[in-house]
Amino acid sequence: MSDDAQRPEDQPSSDQAERSARKDEAAKSISPDAAERSAPSADPQQVAETVAQPESSGQPGQPGGGATEPTAVQEGETSAAAPLANLDAMERRLDRTGITSGGDQWGRAAYTDPDLSKHPVVRELRAQFPDTIQDVVRFRDETTIHVRRQDLQDVCAFLRAHERISLNALTDITAVDMLRLRTEPRFDVVVQLYSLTNRTRLRLKAGCNDGEPVPSLVPLWNGANWLERETYDMFGIVFEGHPNLRRMLLPEDWDEGHPLRKDY
Repeated sequence: MSDDAQRPEDQPSSDQAERSARKDEAAKSISPDAAERSAPSADPQQVAETVAQPESSGQPGQPGGGATEPTAVQEGETSAAAPLANLDAMERRLDRTGITSGGDQWGRAAYTDPDLSKHPVVRELRAQFPDTIQDVVRFRDETTIHVRRQDLQDVCAFLRAHERISLNALTDITAVDMLRLRTEPRFDVVVQLYSLTNRTRLRLKAGCNDGEPVPSLVPLWNGANWLERETYDMFGIVFEGHPNLRRMLLPEDWDEGHPLRKDY
């Protein structure tokens, strides 16, 4: 047999030949511009006119959605004459809930007033927990309130549920070893809180000595779980009521102390 002759297995079967012939006939029946007619391109002029049409008011019987409320930037565009126009518009928006009004005892200005007694949290804590505040510190418009260790959970629960203060978001829990900076208490447990409603922040500190338990905040915020475990791992501070207080970063059988203590 010559090399040019096809072997029987290389020759197409009758079924394959029939399918190939049908494909060729179908391809010939399609005109060159059939694909273009099946998916016509958009008319640029028509698109421009459609986009330029004003939005409908969303009234019954009219297509389209309702008009959206302008943003603070749209309400007050900045210029050389009014560089803070958009900020003024934002202030007016927040005033709808009485958050920023000048002279208001709940306004944002009260949170940074030089007179610390006017701070809404200080004022309300002194009324609700007369003996819990140990100190109030203001530094660069940030307020830190030192509270009694045993009151920490109750204070946080009160500030979270308060209708006007609403410090409802836990940002962080950590600690500071105050060794050689003061006699006692040795540690400060630091709690960072944020109000999603008022957009205000507050730092709470609760002092404790080695071995003194601090009330856990897990019953208030599930996110406190790992934060307290990390603080326990690094400083050895015990959080009373924590559901699973054990080391987190170091091995559970680590017996060489707590690395963020200053005498480690």
